[in-house]
Amino acid sequence: MKQSPLNVRCLSVALALVCLAASNSVALAQEHLTGMFRLSHTSSEVLDPATAQAISKVIPVDEKLQWQVYVPETFNADRPPGVFVFVDPDGWGGMPDKWRQVFDNSNLIWVGASATSRNPSVIKQVWQAILGAQTIEGSYPVDLNRMYIGSTGGGALVALNVLLAANNFTGAIYMSGSQYWGQLDPEKLVNLQRKRHVFITGTNDKAKTAIRHDYESYKKDGIENTKLIFETGRLPSMPDPEHMTEALQYLDSR
Repeated sequence: MKQSPLNVRCLSVALALVCLAASNSVALAQEHLTGMFRLSHTSSEVLDPATAQAISKVIPVDEKLQWQVYVPETFNADRPPGVFVFVDPDGWGGMPDKWRQVFDNSNLIWVGASATSRNPSVIKQVWQAILGAQTIEGSYPVDLNRMYIGSTGGGALVALNVLLAANNFTGAIYMSGSQYWGQLDPEKLVNLQRKRHVFITGTNDKAKTAIRHDYESYKKDGIENTKLIFETGRLPSMPDPEHMTEALQYLDSR
């Protein structure tokens, strides 16, 4: 059994402040940019001053955080897109070119955190993922029923912490890496049972045994909204478009 996620209780308390402050978030864009671009903001530009100060030990209020964002060219405010937050263990945060059509067809905005320091802590990565989602919410009309998070490899721990602590995320996709929480209190377990989860692995994926174990553990613990996608060939770090499409369709089927 893997180690339980880190700092969930602390995150939950601090996130309660963020939820209360969400309505105070400033609009960060005067026009709706589309295509691929970078965003850079401090926590105080996304949150109200009191909340930004509350998390200042994790993210200083004057630190510029960076994200890579992709907004479909077909963006229409009358048909709000969903949001997909990507946790990149390599700290790049960009979206593979082969997925652009997938996100266009799925009407999803991509936001991936770019590391601003070497070896950032798990809790800082969690906050950057959450603030990335809130940055998009402050700039675009979005479908709050389609708030997803995804990860590859070592980013799975961050993604799971976000799912456990931030109630507004409704699903997750784990690629070439996953995370099992171990023992959770009933409230956290019910939280996960309400969300959808997709695990993607492949024949030659080194993590395939662990991913299958985690998938089966989810099912055993009563998380029925769970899907395993198994590629018969070598799984690249980013799955092929058809598998990503299948995963997103499952998350949308809720």
